[in-house]
Amino acid sequence: MIEEFKNIKTWAVIGSVSNKEKFAYKIYNFLKNKGYKVYPVDPSGKEVDGQKTYVSLKELPEKIEAINMVINPVRGEGYIDEAAEVGIKYVWFQPGAESFEVIEKAKKYGMQVVYGRCVMVDF
Repeated sequence: MIEEFKNIKTWAVIGSVSNKEKFAYKIYNFLKNKGYKVYPVDPSGKEVDGQKTYVSLKELPEKIEAINMVINPVRGEGYIDEAAEVGIKYVWFQPGAESFEVIEKAKKYGMQVVYGRCVMVDF
């Protein structure tokens, strides 16, 4: 399934993307540097490197294919609901961003799910 995720071209990274000390920021830049189109989704709404961040997946200017969750799973549940609403089928939970409940929710929506693995190791 990881190979399937590697072929996805448009992503959103959800978490504290505007904080350069956090993994969300590092993963956002990692994916961008690998040539993926990546949108920063940051609940704080703060800019990252002069670029607008989005508070909601519904605000994104185009339909994306996958989300990378780098957010507390309690806060992440709402983003899974929103991802289902906008038709996202792929979700990657970074270590620490997953819980049984949020993984099961994504699976119930029919999403392809990766968890317990880091995108910066597997890509």
